[in-house]
Amino acid sequence: MDPPRGMDDLLPEDYALISRIIQNVRKLFRLYGYSEIETPPVEYYEVFAAKSGEEILQHMYVFTDRHNRKLALRPEMTAPVARLVAGKLSRRPLPLRLGYIADCYRLDEPQWGRRRRFYHGGFELFGSGDPIADAEILIIVNDFFRNVEISEYFFKIGHVGIHRALMNKAGINEEDQDQILSLIDRGRVDDAMGLAEKHARDQSPLRLFEELIMIKADEAGGLIEKILCMLEDYEEARSAANNLSEIVQLASSVIDSKQLIYHPGFSRGLGYYTGMIFEVYGSLADVALAGGGRYDKLVELFGGRPIPGVGAAIGITRVHQYLTDKLGISSESALPDVYVAPLSKNAWTHCLRISDKLRMHGVAAEVGVTSRSISDVIKTCEKRGIRFLIILGDKEVEHSQITLRDLVKREQAQYPVEGIEEVVRTIKGGT
Repeated sequence: MDPPRGMDDLLPEDYALISRIIQNVRKLFRLYGYSEIETPPVEYYEVFAAKSGEEILQHMYVFTDRHNRKLALRPEMTAPVARLVAGKLSRRPLPLRLGYIADCYRLDEPQWGRRRRFYHGGFELFGSGDPIADAEILIIVNDFFRNVEISEYFFKIGHVGIHRALMNKAGINEEDQDQILSLIDRGRVDDAMGLAEKHARDQSPLRLFEELIMIKADEAGGLIEKILCMLEDYEEARSAANNLSEIVQLASSVIDSKQLIYHPGFSRGLGYYTGMIFEVYGSLADVALAGGGRYDKLVELFGGRPIPGVGAAIGITRVHQYLTDKLGISSESALPDVYVAPLSKNAWTHCLRISDKLRMHGVAAEVGVTSRSISDVIKTCEKRGIRFLIILGDKEVEHSQITLRDLVKREQAQYPVEGIEEVVRTIKGGT
């Protein structure tokens, strides 16, 4: 029997590579000062209903429990983290840096890069509205991709604040703005402009808005200057563009400016974004491997005090697929440092004690739990790539000894059990 469609079993070799990716995320938690948290995979539906966006809401797993409460499997993590900051973490000093590794669920049509269960690794920074916070998030994500053997990638950058400022000027309310931005995110620009024209009280800002979102993407630094000239008569929109310019300048102190590509028409499907937004793409697939942005009103939406926030989620499942399918990178499941083979029932107790002592010294020891000949054990170890083999037979039990064989050098030596430190040094020196 297979798992439900779009949800994958992870085999040892799959999880070995995913574990490496997760280790890279957790390394960045430590290097940048982010504290790891966990929230439940099941949330109240209302956590996502207000600002997750139409695209997310249409693809959520939603159900009612026996008490008639409407619940959902989390489709993303920023909203639950903001809920946590508004509640249990509301008294913590700011800025507050939080990280997570989480499985999320969306009822998408399964295809490459889209699974119904997927892992995210995220970074959320609360308490700063300054551009340096946005730049830190971009730099963290850049650091991640430098560490996972993806050398050719770029940042697709936009700013929701510019779009919203022009729609504010046109007299379009926030709820209608959310729908318009959602349509743009799905590539339905004509429908978006039709809806905007329907709800606008002033059409002139819309003409600039449409012109803006149709501009071809280019390196952020130069293109933002062009946009600033276009927005000369729109103070709020110009302020947002200046904010993006500052973020790009700061991020460019670490990230190659050629990797920061500004898309004036870029919008993300999540309705809670208020400022800079971004996604990261590899050169070999048109699917975002990471994304994020600024959400200054989200904590307040959950009843908390106004706390600005900015964050990013790395698509661990997508990165895994990209590494394996596009770059041909794989990872074997971890091998033991030594295989411990009891050759008779009399050696079982001796075997377990020796293995325990080895593990106490940090040596990964796998115990043979099936009756096999020594020649079969050697063949298996060589096939798996295990270099060291400990052989424990009746002689070793009688004399309280350890026989250690190096299958690479084809050498074998006996050690007293009391001299297990020498066995440990030999194994660690060769692995």
